[in-house]
Amino acid sequence: MPTTLVDARGQLCPKPLILTKQAIKDSTPDAPITVLVDNETSCQNVERFLRDNGMAVQTTRDGSIFTIRFARNANDMAANDASPARLPPVGNASYVVSLASDTVGRGPPELGAILTKGLLETLKAVSPAPSHLVLYSSGVLLAVDGSPHVDSLRTLEQRGIQVLICGTCVDYYGKNVEIHVGTISNMLTILEVQAAAGKVIAP
Repeated sequence: MPTTLVDARGQLCPKPLILTKQAIKDSTPDAPITVLVDNETSCQNVERFLRDNGMAVQTTRDGSIFTIRFARNANDMAANDASPARLPPVGNASYVVSLASDTVGRGPPELGAILTKGLLETLKAVSPAPSHLVLYSSGVLLAVDGSPHVDSLRTLEQRGIQVLICGTCVDYYGKNVEIHVGTISNMLTILEVQAAAGKVIAP
């Protein structure tokens, strides 16, 4: 059976994941697929999507090139709109909180830091809880080792709130190895989560 090759080298996240999903959709069950990427975050996003949809993944690395090999299984979900994130049902009372900065509001940074701490503390107790907390742009710095907010983010995860962190933003700040809370994600997944939510709150 011929192998489908997805050459996503040089493509910015989330394009490698989009191309992979399209290859799965166009292939037949058990058809071998190989994906080439040259970005570790994109590699992780593709791997996570495949594993979350029940596919065995074999990844090798040669310098900066990651080769991901797998075969599409019979799970139609993987070929359609599945996502590595836990998507809330459309029309329910769920909501998503999005933070695009490591400080809340447009006032002085000191005030913004206080508001951020208060927001995360409130999310620990507010009912109903959001389904997701999305961090992008400088908001990803809240999840970096040494941030005073890491423990709060871990508590939110324990409460069942999924913390999604924009991988492109993490790469921009050079903080990939310093993120040990939340899930490194991509803009495709983030938009799917926001679109499926009852509402999006962006303080």
